[in-house]
Amino acid sequence: MNVITTGETATRRVMPREMAKILDDCRDLAIHRLLLSFASMLDHVSDHLMARAGNSDVRDDQLLFLDAREVLRPERADLMAEFEKQLRAHVEAGVRGDTVKKADFSAVDARKLTLVDTLAMDESIVLGNIVRVVENLCHDELIEFNRAVGYLLGRPGMEMATNPLAPSAIVEAFTEALRSIKGDQRVKYTILKELNQSSLGDINAIYADLNRHLENLHVVPQTRSGYRHRTAAATAERAHRADVKAPEAAAGAGGEIDMMAVLQRLASRGFGLTRLRPGAGAAPGGGPQMPASGSGEMPLPSIGQFGGPRILVTQELADALSRLQQGESGFDVGGVPVQFAGVPEGMHNVLRDLQESPLGAKANQLEAMTIELVAMLFDFIFETKDLPDSMKVLIGRLQIPVLKAAMLDGAFFSKKSHPSRLMVNALAHAGIGWSPAMGSEDPLYKKVEQIVHRVLDEFTDDVYLFDTLRKDLEAFLADEEKNAETTIQSTADEINQRDRQEIARMVARSEIEKRLEAHTVPNFLGLFLRDYWISVLAELHLQGEESETWVLALTTLDDLVWSVQPKRTGDERRKLVAMLPNLLKRLHRGLQNVAWEPGEREQFMSNLVEAHAASVKPSLASVPMPTTAVAEAAAAAAEEASAKGDSETAAKARALAEAMAPAPPPAPPPEPVVEIVQDHFAELAASLERGMWIEFEGEDGQLAFAKLAWVSPLRGTYLFTNRQGQKAVSLTADELADRFRKDRARLVEAEPLVDRAFVTMMASLEEKFGEQPA
Repeated sequence: MNVITTGETATRRVMPREMAKILDDCRDLAIHRLLLSFASMLDHVSDHLMARAGNSDVRDDQLLFLDAREVLRPERADLMAEFEKQLRAHVEAGVRGDTVKKADFSAVDARKLTLVDTLAMDESIVLGNIVRVVENLCHDELIEFNRAVGYLLGRPGMEMATNPLAPSAIVEAFTEALRSIKGDQRVKYTILKELNQSSLGDINAIYADLNRHLENLHVVPQTRSGYRHRTAAATAERAHRADVKAPEAAAGAGGEIDMMAVLQRLASRGFGLTRLRPGAGAAPGGGPQMPASGSGEMPLPSIGQFGGPRILVTQELADALSRLQQGESGFDVGGVPVQFAGVPEGMHNVLRDLQESPLGAKANQLEAMTIELVAMLFDFIFETKDLPDSMKVLIGRLQIPVLKAAMLDGAFFSKKSHPSRLMVNALAHAGIGWSPAMGSEDPLYKKVEQIVHRVLDEFTDDVYLFDTLRKDLEAFLADEEKNAETTIQSTADEINQRDRQEIARMVARSEIEKRLEAHTVPNFLGLFLRDYWISVLAELHLQGEESETWVLALTTLDDLVWSVQPKRTGDERRKLVAMLPNLLKRLHRGLQNVAWEPGEREQFMSNLVEAHAASVKPSLASVPMPTTAVAEAAAAAAEEASAKGDSETAAKARALAEAMAPAPPPAPPPEPVVEIVQDHFAELAASLERGMWIEFEGEDGQLAFAKLAWVSPLRGTYLFTNRQGQKAVSLTADELADRFRKDRARLVEAEPLVDRAFVTMMASLEEKFGEQPA
């Protein structure tokens, strides 16, 4: 085989046809991996849209999030198919070298210019952000991949934008696919915005695998060794971080958000607090400025207990944070005055005081940006609606310890399993179950207060103290939940019994109306069945539809209805006579526990005798209902008695006429108390699971949190209680959906507090820095 050399490794000389085959293989590999990656991202987008709808207090936003999620469900297959089609088209156009023709603005008629739709402009900004995020994330891999593709296409020095598989081509292909599906433009823009906040780490791995594939083919000349070593080291470092993150990412609801990586990327691009906070002093450019350690002292360790980088290196700052944590104020550290308090009494962000103080000015850039990120975290905590204010105050007292923990081990920003992060999440989740009405003597309040005091008193540099305290809190909550289960189960048993009784009555009514629809019966018998025998059937149904007593009660129902029908043959008449003793015995037995009004029982039996007598008369054998003749005769007798002034006889005759007349059809079912509507709110209500929290608005306008403690297996009735299993409220899914619809109930966000804060912070940072060049 002919080879050429570059001084380092051999490269095969490939023919144009083989190059085309290699490019086709790269295209197919990339498209296959991208389809898998975007399918996974759409799963997360759908979940996040549902979560955002539940967390939003703005009705229009809720509907927009739910509409976006609803569009993704039926259109997803078409979206992915169109995405693949667009990807292939973009790759083919890139291989051919097609370029987008730039507009010649000199030839434009100014009279025909119009304003750009703001939504289109917003979409353009979001798309640009996504492309920049991918380019920054895959910077080293893209340089190598772009050089390789340029070599294969015979375009050395090819610009990134013209690479057939550039991030811009991928994003444009997905955008065009999204535009092709059904749905409002605002809905599609919402999906794009959510994609902008999704984890795009898979794309980095795709480019790395493509580079390995091409390297193994030995068809692309190697780069200079210095560049190769830097790229390999950077790739290895990212791979190590990905390996470390994998278990936590798999355990969480979505991918990790590595705020530490964002912080480092901003620092490396020269963005200091001048850009993060308006009015702050200028930060040195060129990345984080680390103080020199040349005083002969033992250097501080560079790795924290949990494997993250140690950020805290300024000794004055470290000393001051320890004293602030102990509640000191009005002191000097190395000549730097500290005039603010580190343990606030209310919802005050002391980290903002730190930033504006001379002590904050002593921090290096990386330390200062860490202070900003933790300050943003506590801004989020103070603003969330998912915690009572008193709980926010208690958690807010941990600002300095949490900052110290983050600075001692930067894994706080990248690992959901970091001990201090887990403890803040646990405190916040526990705090949902507390209300101001419980007071500061409530056991949970006292427990949280005790944990806060222990952190302030005991935390120095061992972040695993947070783990110990979190486990203590979880043990306390487990005991409370165990005690609450008894109360919850008692209420659940009551609801379950009520549901069973309601279902039994519905079944009994259905069995009766089925017979009355098939056979006409006199009015007295219809009233008896609907008012009395229904109770007998409902009670026996609780024993099960296979029970002998239930079957016997239905047989009695059938026999009663048949007994008043016309008897057209001698055999039918003899059957009735033979049946009556046993039928009456079954009636008496079934009615033992039924409360009759005085004289009602005797009147029913008298009417039944009258109906049976009419049913066996040969002269009435051909009529649909023999008692009709009795009713007509009684009505005539009532008129005759009235004419004679015999009111007592007339009243008895009218009562007999009414009793023997045909029973009316069943009354229409009552209007439901809550209108049943199938919409996004109904879907949200139906998707609840045990343990989820809801914020309810009472009739007096007061807000209270309640947990879904139990779901009826029979009718799906929801039981909501407070933390102790008390103050129970039971609602059907339709009733809960109605409260969602009327803004009288709100689903509390299930995602851990710190994780939600980082999602919000990531969006905020991307908004501020997304337009900056890498």
